[in-house]
Order: sequence, then structure tokens, then C-alpha cells
Amino acid sequence: MSSQLATFLAGNSLGIAAMILGFAFLILVHELGHWLVARAFGFKTPVFAIGFGKREWSWVLGTWWETEFRISPILLGGYVKIPELTDESALGKDKSELETPVKQFPVWQKIAVALAGVTMNMLLAFVMIASLFAFIGKPTAGDIQYTTIGELSQQVTIARDAGLQTGDRIVSIDGVSVTTPEDAINAIKSHPGQEVVFVVDRSGKQSEIHVTPGPDGRIGIALNPQVRIVYEKQPLGTAIVDGIKTTGTQTVAMFKGIGMMVGLVDKPQGLPDSATDVHGVVGIVQIGAQMFEQGVFAFIWLLAMLNINLAIMNVLPLPLLDGGHVVFFAAEGIMGKPVSPVFKERLYRLTFALLMALMIFALYNDIFNPVKLP
Repeated sequence: MSSQLATFLAGNSLGIAAMILGFAFLILVHELGHWLVARAFGFKTPVFAIGFGKREWSWVLGTWWETEFRISPILLGGYVKIPELTDESALGKDKSELETPVKQFPVWQKIAVALAGVTMNMLLAFVMIASLFAFIGKPTAGDIQYTTIGELSQQVTIARDAGLQTGDRIVSIDGVSVTTPEDAINAIKSHPGQEVVFVVDRSGKQSEIHVTPGPDGRIGIALNPQVRIVYEKQPLGTAIVDGIKTTGTQTVAMFKGIGMMVGLVDKPQGLPDSATDVHGVVGIVQIGAQMFEQGVFAFIWLLAMLNINLAIMNVLPLPLLDGGHVVFFAAEGIMGKPVSPVFKERLYRLTFALLMALMIFALYNDIFNPVKLP
């Protein structure tokens, strides 16, 4: 584990606990959607679990409404066991169990159950966003307070070689006070090929760093203006309308982000490579703990964005995910009979292996390429 990540985890226990509970709440809402719609249509729901793991490893809360409720130790998701859907609960069963006759339901009801989880997540995201706008206020950018150094260029390494680091707050350049990115750009470009003295604030301590810009007045840094955020409370009706619009905008942006990660959408110029890194639960908890420290708005906003992300990921047409179930049910409607449960179980096993590989890769990034802390 990187020293940066270890230090962060050790010093942010309250934020980490809050984020774990918040993430568990999102899973609960998702699975509650499946459970409520399944119960309404008369499907059997023998198990409702938050997390994964064997029953003997789990905390069994009790049985209500013909459903056993559990909290399992591997908090990477959850599930509602619905035998009539031959869903991911089929994993590990033998052929005779898979082919045991079950009551058949209309295809549209099966699709409704499959999509209920993502629908609940999208609704919760909207409610969170609209509530923030109504009760705390919609954020707008105010004055720039100061400017920090963002990403360091891999091509132009003048700043890196001189000792400047991502996150440094620029106080002055060659005696000229710096507040905005324009202040920094003008000060640097006015001294091409000439040494200038940067005064930067790093973790509360100021230091001088001597930098000689290139002939073109560049040193290889991106500049991040830190603005004062102003929150303006909205009337409830306006908050609802803006909540719908914002939920839609963020959903489109996340689809584009996924496209960038898999190379289907071009990244905007200047977007750092780290912005499309794959991170897992540890990275999410790390980000959540930071947002918790920044206040209620930032933390709830992150939970709203995770709701949208959870919905998008689950609606992808892959076996084991809700979108994959919809594909199977659509095929059932076209063929007039259910897809072979044995065939589905084989696809579930393959997809499970691929998802586990992706999770391991994400965990590797979480540990050895952690989210950069401000």
C-alpha cells in the first residue's frame, strides 16, 4: 500500500465510516427497488442481502414477508434472490437445481423487476440533487481566491525538475502576487528563458522555488483556480426542475466518461490521464471521505453521482447485471420461451470471472495509484 494512501486511511476514520455507510445505503435502495416490484407482482424473494458471502458468514437480521434479510461481509454490492428470474443466485447450482420448474411470469413483469433497482437509484439521485438545491442552495462560482498547480506535463518537465508539485498554491512569481491563472501566465510568459522565483504554499508551509521558463514562456503546468462557492437556495418548484435537468446532464456526462475509459469517445484536450483511471471501492471510499470533510453539500452530491453511476453500470447489457437480465427477458419475449438456465449460468460464471478481474485491477489502482489528494 502506498504511504500516501496509508496516511489518508489512518487520519480520516470518521469520513471513511460515513462513506461506507453511504455506499451501503445506495446498495440498499437499489435492491429495495428489485424487492418491492418483485413482491408487488408475486415473485418469491427468499433472500435480501446487502453484501456478498455465505449465510454462515453473514449477520442474519431476521425473516419478514417471506424474505430473510442479511448483511454479508463483502460489501461490493447486494442482491435479492428471485428464483423465477434464474438470476445471479443461480451461480454455484448444479444442472438439476437450475432446471427445477418455477412459476412463469409475463416478460414485461420480469423486465420491470430487473429495471426497478436502477430506477430507484436514478430517483434517489434526483431527490438528493433537488433537495440540495432547495435546502442548501445551488452552487455558483464566485471570485477566484487563489490558484494551485494541477497536473504536471510529461513532455515539458521544467516545473517538475525545479521541484514544483501538484497541489502547490502559488503565492507569488518574481515578487508579483498571484491570485488568478492569468496572473501566473502573465508572470511566467514575461520572463522567457529567465529565472523567476516561485513562492508556493505547500501544506501550510511557504517555500521559494527557482524556475527558468522555456523560450516559449512555458514550464509544463496546468493551473487550477480555486473559486469561492456561493450557494443560492431555490424555490421548491425551481429546485425540482433543475434537479431533473442536472440529473440528465450528469447521466450523459457519465456515459461519455465510460466511453472515454474504453476508447470509444475522445478525451477533451487537457484532460489528465488520471481522470479516466479505473478505481474500486477503496478509491470511492477515499473520495467520499474527502467530500465528507468538505461539508454536507459535497458529500450528498457525491452520493447522488454514485447513484447515477451505479444505475449506469447496472444497466449495461452484461450477464449478472440488470441490463443483461433485460436482454435475456427480451430474447424470451422474441423466442416465446425462456433462455436455457444452464446457458445463462455459464454466461454468469464467465462474466463473474471478468468482473472479478476488473475489480482486482481497480483495487491495484486504489493501492498503488491512489486518487490524488488535494
